[in-house]
Amino acid sequence: MTRRRLVGLSALGVAAGLGVAHGQQAPKITKASKRLAGYIEKTEYAAQTCVSCHFFIDPDDCEIVQGPVDATGYCNYYAD
Repeated sequence: MTRRRLVGLSALGVAAGLGVAHGQQAPKITKASKRLAGYIEKTEYAAQTCVSCHFFIDPDDCEIVQGPVDATGYCNYYAD
């Protein structure tokens, strides 16, 4: 492969990558319903409450479950 061909292919790859990056939009995130997530207001799993979950947004929101959530609640998507 010649140097000229390599430079040409590199420039083409960069241009294509930039076109794709500008043309894409961030995916719309749809939150799961409380029922689908298996959400419960109070839990006996003291170590796995919403307040200690990675997705919890203080004071009563969640990145992946709809509606207000209780800090002492729990769902199937718990992540520490």
